Amino acid sequence: MRALSSIVALSGLILAGGLALAQTAPMPPKPPKPPMPPMAGMSHGDHARMMADHSMMDHGKIVAARQAGFHLTIAAFLGIKAGIARSDDVKKLALPAAAMASWGAVIPTMFPPHSDTPESDALPNVWTDRAGFEAAAAKMSAAARTLADLGKAGDAAGFATQFDALAKTCGECHTTYRKPEEKK
Repeated sequence: MRALSSIVALSGLILAGGLALAQTAPMPPKPPKPPMPPMAGMSHGDHARMMADHSMMDHGKIVAARQAGFHLTIAAFLGIKAGIARSDDVKKLALPAAAMASWGAVIPTMFPPHSDTPESDALPNVWTDRAGFEAAAAKMSAAARTLADLGKAGDAAGFATQFDALAKTCGECHTTYRKPEEKK
């Protein structure tokens, strides 16, 4: 049990650290990069086709990164759930909730075209119903943001109720956009 709580705490720290970095003073915008010139001996048309070709991306790494993000989110989710069950101070649970909100905001970017590899648990409608998928991720992010705000305010009853609302958004998205888990 102690190992599980250590894993949950470590996952929360990892998520919290990323969030803390994201909340530092905004960086000045970078000037746009000029387009990459064609390689020697390559026509502009060939270059344009090469740059547009998604096969240049390593989709296996993209899938691995999004799966790692979801695993960390599950760890944060379970840590929050355990904290609620123990009647922990919800102010201490606000940070992992805020990290989940940040993850929810970027979930769609983790599903670029053609990243539906065999290792992926995503259903094809992630790409064919893109507007619905993005709306589901935004709904999860908003629910987690509300959870974080309630935690910061120290509203334990509201936090517990909102946690259930967040869980519902996760379940709705997974039911619609994720392959069912295999029973072992």
